[in-house]
Parts: sequence; structure tokens; C-alpha cells
Amino acid sequence: MFLRLMLVVLFLMLPVAGVNAESIHAVGIKKLEVVDPIDHQPMETVVFFPISGRAEVTNIGPYQIAASKSVAIERGFYPLILLSHGNMGSMWGHHDLATTLARQGYIVVSLTHPGDNFQNSSKMGTTSVLYGRPLQVSAALSAALKDSVLAPHIDKDRIGFVGFSAGGTTGLILAGAKPTLARLVEYCAKRPNDRHVCEAKGHIRLDRPDLAASADPRIRSFVLLAPLSVMFTPAESKLIKSPLLIFVGDKDEELSPDENGMALAKNLGASLQVIANAGHFTFLSPCSPDMSQAMPELCIDPKGINRTETHQRINADIASFFKDTLGVQ
Repeated sequence: MFLRLMLVVLFLMLPVAGVNAESIHAVGIKKLEVVDPIDHQPMETVVFFPISGRAEVTNIGPYQIAASKSVAIERGFYPLILLSHGNMGSMWGHHDLATTLARQGYIVVSLTHPGDNFQNSSKMGTTSVLYGRPLQVSAALSAALKDSVLAPHIDKDRIGFVGFSAGGTTGLILAGAKPTLARLVEYCAKRPNDRHVCEAKGHIRLDRPDLAASADPRIRSFVLLAPLSVMFTPAESKLIKSPLLIFVGDKDEELSPDENGMALAKNLGASLQVIANAGHFTFLSPCSPDMSQAMPELCIDPKGINRTETHQRINADIASFFKDTLGVQ
């Protein structure tokens, strides 16, 4: 009898394969009504949040999202994380990170930046995008804090941010740094093959001279994935006082990791993780079969990378960073 009882106790203590002990929630998704402060039109925004019940998968276009629609947020008080995609991206581009954080007790708000997304890139390379993106993130945050469903569950003192590529530029502006546009021209003169960033040779078109860099002090902690950060001088970047965690891939084919994320981390003394064999698009969510067929250039990684396993490590590190910097309730 005693031996049988001990075996039962030992069995209950064993880790369950495939289950993260920190992942205690299923995930829900809902659209959030947000008005773009630049052109005053509706802006596509989605919210990921903890729910009770079992996890489901929702197919949205070529994406397989580990979240359920039309469900209620679980009772509780949660920190909020904002997600900003790269040039020509979308609010679904980092859905696996969003669901990972929501499972661990975060509300995550992800938006599609107008004029700089996969359906409409007409404003790329303009000041309405460079300076508009931070304003759009701030508008999404304000909308979440006013939303009748979300607001009672948001801890407004624990707000974080994740930005990929151009979303890294957005994050640095939100953190209080101001870009020097001539630095991008100088960078592109040396790296004309950085396709998307240097398509206009680094020149930013001044379509909205009324816009300027605008910080958001409500955001306390920042994660930057393969950031476009060359526009910020060392002196300017040192004005940032918020905690930062920076990831770069050493096989990035779109941006120089040395002159962007690595130089930024050195200037700030910020935490840096260099992902061996990772390309620029390795930081996008692992691709479904439909996504691989529709956009293969976003789904093929350099040799030696398993994107799913890499994301499991990165997402866990990001969750740990926010736990440390935003605190745990």
C-alpha cells in the first residue's frame, strides 16, 4: 500500500510533456475599435486575452491562431503588451508571441499600421509612417484603456511593448528617443541591398511636416526584435531610461545586426540576444502550410534554424523579461 502511494505521488510530480507550467490560461481574441490619429479612419486592431476553458485554433486567412473568438475574458487584473509589426506586416505577424503571453496572464494588443502593411504600403518611407506609427500605438493603448470589456481587467501601471524591424523604430520613439533622418541616408549609401529599408536610398519623404517624435510614458518596458535602430545617435538612444531587451539574428539579410540592434545594445548597455543562424523573418510567427505557400519568402529560414523551437525559446525569454520588468501581481 505504501509503495503504491509513493508511486502515485511520484507520478503526480512528473512534468507533463508539452505543457509549460507558466501557461495557465486558454486564449481569446476580439477586435478593438481604434481610430487612426493620422487619417482619422478605423484602424485594424486585435486583442489577445486570457480565458477559462480549453484552447482552440482559429483559422484567419493563412494564419492558424491558437485562440478562440466570441469568448469572455477571464476574471483578473492583467498587464498589457502592445505589438508593432515591421514594414508591410500585419497585426497577425507575431500571433504565436501574443498567444504565449496571453496564456501567461497578459492582455496583448496588436495593430496593423495604416499605409505600411501587406495590403497597403503607399505611405512607406514617409514621416506620416515614421512619426505616425508611435501615435497609432498610443491610440490603440488609449482605446484599450477605455474599452468597456477590457478596461476593468488592465493594470495601467504595467504596460509593455514589442516591436519588430520598423516596429523597433516605433518602440524607440515611444521610449523617448528622436531619430536623425540623415543617418538612414548614410546607412543606405553603404548598404543599398537592404531591399525594403533602402528602396528610396534612405530618404524619408516629408508628407506631414506637422508630425514629430512622440514618446508615451505609459509604456514602461520594451522588447525589440531585429530593430531598425540606425537612425538614433548614441547620445539620443542613451536618453532612454526604460528597460530594453533586444534580439537580432546573425544571418539577417534585410538589416545589418551590427549597425542596428547590436550597436544599440552596446550604446544603452541593454540586454542583447544574438540568435545563431536566424534571418530577419525568423522573428515572424512559424508559418502554416497555407502561409508557406502564399508567402514563401517570409517562411524560409537559413540552414540550421527550426523556427518553431527558436520561437519557443524567444517567447519564453520575452515573457520572463516582462515578468521581471513589469512585476507580478
